[in-house]
Amino acid sequence: MRLALFMLAAAMMVGCLNKPGHAPGPDQNSTDAYTSYASGFRVTDHGTYKLVTVLNPWQYSRDVTYTYVLAAGEEILPDSVKHLPWIRTPVKRVVALSTTHVAMIDQLDRASSIIGLSGSKFIYSPEIREMISSGMVGDVGYGQGLDYETIVRMDPDVLFIYGVEGNVVATLEKLTELGIPVVFCGEYLEPHPLGKAEWIKFFSLFFDLEEKADSFFHQIDSSYNHLANIASGVEEKPEVLTGLPWKDTWYMAGGKSFAARLIEDAGGDFLWSDNNSTQAIPLDLESVYLRAVNAGVWINPGAATSLDDIGRLDERFSDLRVVQNGQVYNNNMRISTVGGNDYWESGTVRPDLVLADLISVFHPDLLADHRFVYYRQLK
Repeated sequence: MRLALFMLAAAMMVGCLNKPGHAPGPDQNSTDAYTSYASGFRVTDHGTYKLVTVLNPWQYSRDVTYTYVLAAGEEILPDSVKHLPWIRTPVKRVVALSTTHVAMIDQLDRASSIIGLSGSKFIYSPEIREMISSGMVGDVGYGQGLDYETIVRMDPDVLFIYGVEGNVVATLEKLTELGIPVVFCGEYLEPHPLGKAEWIKFFSLFFDLEEKADSFFHQIDSSYNHLANIASGVEEKPEVLTGLPWKDTWYMAGGKSFAARLIEDAGGDFLWSDNNSTQAIPLDLESVYLRAVNAGVWINPGAATSLDDIGRLDERFSDLRVVQNGQVYNNNMRISTVGGNDYWESGTVRPDLVLADLISVFHPDLLADHRFVYYRQLK
């Protein structure tokens, strides 16, 4: 669901991309300590306005930055930043192209600001689903099927976009030509679960809700680390398999990815922990199967809703010890009637709850009173 490589010339045409050093540098008000885990954005407070810089917002991008000016009025901006995209804050009309963006905005109690989104059937939030049903929120399409006319009619204060593949350049150009303020987000690239969640601070800047976001994230940070500390003392760690193949290719989580970090913090031993990638790595089924014979727990097996589903995909999977023992858990406990999975929504801003679920999967005795929020055992 993400879009990738941006051409420098095209990005400069829309005035969003700055090579390192081209954007105004931090001054004495630079908030270098604004984030504790997230590495994909930085903020500089200049009093009457803020500079928000997004760093390397797509896979494998290097030395690419997008800088935005956030202020209540354009007239208060110095000439030195007027060449940068300006977003009037607080924003009141928002289009979000990712369920993660929707979750962040919802957690800030600003769901009412969302007027458009991409993939309405993937939304879980009952409140936002009601807004969709009533016509308050429209679906603007996805990827090459983005509905530009609808977006223009919506007249948003900002559109939050993400990028994975090169065709996002054309999308960015077109939206900018149409006068739509576009802001890139790269939260999905964060290798630490708390890094992803900390992007709520990024979204809060557009709503002038920094204190609310700081307070919320402090609680999540404390809860997550408390749980991780509980699991850190375990002596025996189950070997963990994750994912499911797609068209004969298994896109395994990298050993330095957020999924790997969750497994580690929950007291599990990820079977691909020796891999140094933060991105998914394509593997053939044979190589995965050879390691999978050692798995004690299997999590996140795609769309599987039962052990039979896994066996139908490849009969050899039914012979795996982890399947025979019924130690397969999927993150699809909370699914809307049309298929929206809350793991990819509120789970992004509540990694502490995800961690608690995984600890209960790997070490059931550690959190005796915990009830699963996002995970369920497949039967």
